[in-house]
Amino acid sequence: MSYHSAFSIQHSAFAAIAAAAAIAAAGCAYAPTEKLPHKQYDVVQSGLDNATFLYHPAPNDLRFRWPCRLELYGTGAAVLKTGPSPQVVDSFAQDISHRSWNSFVEARREFTPAQMREVFQVFVDEGLVPSRRVREEGPALPLLQCAGTIGPNKFVRSTRNRLLVDAFEDFVETNFSDALRRAGGMR
Repeated sequence: MSYHSAFSIQHSAFAAIAAAAAIAAAGCAYAPTEKLPHKQYDVVQSGLDNATFLYHPAPNDLRFRWPCRLELYGTGAAVLKTGPSPQVVDSFAQDISHRSWNSFVEARREFTPAQMREVFQVFVDEGLVPSRRVREEGPALPLLQCAGTIGPNKFVRSTRNRLLVDAFEDFVETNFSDALRRAGGMR
């Protein structure tokens, strides 16, 4: 075996190992319509469960004109805030001189704790609680940021996954359509 062919084999092996390590470090890529690797478990009713969602809609979305913040509590409370105000995307916003400071709609809805357990179960089933970090492919928006605790599992994630985004959009449209309509007219 010549020096060049031995070097070529070693170089190819090194390249393959480096590529495998890069893929492992980055995580597997998932298309927007694939179910993400997630913890699958039965949600047990608890007043301590909570989830906060911050949704950034795609440009020119007719249903969701503005970002939305949705807070869900195991006690049954659901609170939606939407509009152009910086208070929607940043709960610690301080720029009270912002021209849209007071331009938001806030709506509250009460569910029974058992109903909220079912809502949490839908989100868990669609991939809310990640089992590992993955790289997602797809367009930049819509983007759904999520954080909270459901049962023994804490989670923080940003996702473009269509299944999870659809579950969020369906919940908001079903339960807060009036708030979306009122916020849609804001500038």
